[in-house]
Amino acid sequence: MSFSIRSATVEDVPDLVALRRVLFEAMGTEDEGALDRMCTASARYFEERIPPGLFRAWVAEEVGRPIGAIGLEIHRVPPSPCRLEGTKAYIMNLVTLPTYRRRGVATALLERVLETVEAEGIPLARLHATRDGRGIYHRAGFAVDEALPEMRRTMLEADGT
Repeated sequence: MSFSIRSATVEDVPDLVALRRVLFEAMGTEDEGALDRMCTASARYFEERIPPGLFRAWVAEEVGRPIGAIGLEIHRVPPSPCRLEGTKAYIMNLVTLPTYRRRGVATALLERVLETVEAEGIPLARLHATRDGRGIYHRAGFAVDEALPEMRRTMLEADGT
């Protein structure tokens, strides 16, 4: 299979939104209304954050057709004793269309993002992985840090109320 990877622009928002929907459907989200609301909100998010570079994405294409994507945000946080530069990469939205899975698309997208993170001198990359997606991240050197488990608290209901 031959595919190419390129940086996404604001013109790619509809494709990024469609691929994000595929991601959530693959994770088991069946509520069409929730998916539609997520798509609308995601489009606004991408339209706002892509132009100034606050959210970066890459699209994998085969013959001009998007078949996968990945996103990256760089977060500035206060320096810590072990990370004085205070920057962290957060990788998200790695998705490949079902008919293109297990063909190296996701691996190539992840490698592109990791090259970017390394080139920018960012010492830490984080992500959340589905059970099905963990293998690709383990192969790329990601590990669970049991010493710093993530904790969360839901402040609002899923519909934003």
